[in-house]
Amino acid sequence: MTWDGNITTLEQALSLNKSPVDILLLNKTTADQACERGLLISLPDDLLSSDTKQCDFQTITDHIALAWDTRKIHFNPTWKDFWNITQYPGRRGLQKDAFSALSIALLADNVPPDEIIETLSTPSGILRAFKKLNQLRPYIVWWTTPNDANFLLKNNQVLMTSASVLSILSFQQQHPNLHFKLQQNNTIENSIVFSIPITIQTSRIKIIYNLLKKNPLFPFPSTNLDYSTKYPTIKQFNFSSPDSSISLDKIFDEWLHLSNPK
Repeated sequence: MTWDGNITTLEQALSLNKSPVDILLLNKTTADQACERGLLISLPDDLLSSDTKQCDFQTITDHIALAWDTRKIHFNPTWKDFWNITQYPGRRGLQKDAFSALSIALLADNVPPDEIIETLSTPSGILRAFKKLNQLRPYIVWWTTPNDANFLLKNNQVLMTSASVLSILSFQQQHPNLHFKLQQNNTIENSIVFSIPITIQTSRIKIIYNLLKKNPLFPFPSTNLDYSTKYPTIKQFNFSSPDSSISLDKIFDEWLHLSNPK
């Protein structure tokens, strides 16, 4: 089964338990939130690489990058070009994720990649990111799952989009007639993890544990692109909110629901 990446959707699906699953594939941020809400099983020590109690395992490093169709754009655009609606008219795809969207907005506003975390860790930096995001808001098509971004580009619904590197490479293998390209500079690191839902049948828990210890899972094709060492990238695990009582995700959600942001 698939889901839209929203923690509330996951919570509702698990409460109904209409389509029971054994393993979930989700990003690290969502996994942490789901773990705190008691939606995932705490894994045994022999499946973890640390002593910290957690609900996820086997991290896969993905990246959110700028993607486009080379038949429509004949150069390598940057995030600054992504914001240039006047010169490159058309809608833009962005992941409905606070850290990703705000980081990209700051990159488009000429903040160097190595200063993004520091900038987003201050109230003035957050305000700067939202002001930049407001400029593009009328042209944004939000996506929640990596495959959404792939189809936005394939179906000509956007001129450019942020996209999962691993997902779009896999998508191109399935559709070799596509002419997608990825900007390798200034990506957002996106950790993907596996978790086991609390709704799993008790009889299957040991089977799943044994399977995971013997057979590592990898749902994407292998790639030689090493974004973390060859190109500038922003690592989300280095980010901390300027105020522990303030949630960047919550601010972002409230901004999304504003009808006419100023």
